[in-house]
Amino acid sequence: MAGAGRILLLAGPVLWVAGANVAPLVEMARISLLDLYPAAPGHAARYGLESYAAFLDSAIYRASFLHSLVLSAVITVLALLMTYPLAYLIAIRSPARHGARYLLLLIAPFWTSEIVRAFAIMLLLSNHGALNGALRWLGITEAPLPLLYDQFSVGFGMLYAVLLAMLLPLYAALVRLPGELLDAAANVGAGPWSRLVRVTLPLTRDGIAAGCALVFLTSLGAFAMPALLGGAGTTLFSMTIGSLFASSAGRWPLGAAFGLILLVSGLAVAAAITRLAPPHRAMMT
Repeated sequence: MAGAGRILLLAGPVLWVAGANVAPLVEMARISLLDLYPAAPGHAARYGLESYAAFLDSAIYRASFLHSLVLSAVITVLALLMTYPLAYLIAIRSPARHGARYLLLLIAPFWTSEIVRAFAIMLLLSNHGALNGALRWLGITEAPLPLLYDQFSVGFGMLYAVLLAMLLPLYAALVRLPGELLDAAANVGAGPWSRLVRVTLPLTRDGIAAGCALVFLTSLGAFAMPALLGGAGTTLFSMTIGSLFASSAGRWPLGAAFGLILLVSGLAVAAAITRLAPPHRAMMT
């Protein structure tokens, strides 16, 4: 009975993962090999690698893909630089009874949908928005600056959207940092910078790796923010994939192939990040 109970207990999660995650990817891989989908009546399906070859043959598709990779990497670095000091202040410097409250205040805006937050950023960056109003009030500019529908607005919106994915792993790693290690380092004469570089950063590299991997994957697959905040010159690879699936000209195999290329590339980079920064043994004991 114990074995049967264990099987029943595992059956639900296994079926969920297989049906909701593995099966769609398998179907997308199958479609990516077809010459046409949806197929016309009487059309005999042919399998091949034409869709993948189209990616290699097109400079436009390759440029969009590389643009997405570079932008995601930049956003990952900026998110780490912005959130690590904040996570440190909440987890280390703030009283324990207040840390959860501060974290809740930071999480609260992300309870709204991404679409709502994208429109909020559009209002912030518009010609009559708060940012342009502040710049005019400070005398920095007389006319409103064009801050929307360009690379700046896309990067700004995507960075805002992924900050939480970086903050939570960093906070989880920092809050588990043994305080006696920092005290011991201070007792032997290590200054604040030395304690940060030689103690705090090495012992929280698992949180750094997890946050960077999550942010990179989220940025690479972002669609709503770049679609709403970007313009004609800011087309990311995810938007290219979306336009292929929205087309009625049977271009789903191309979109499926590009989707798999994006997925495999993102997972490869995330795996490399976690490989370069494995969990510290001291944090696991």
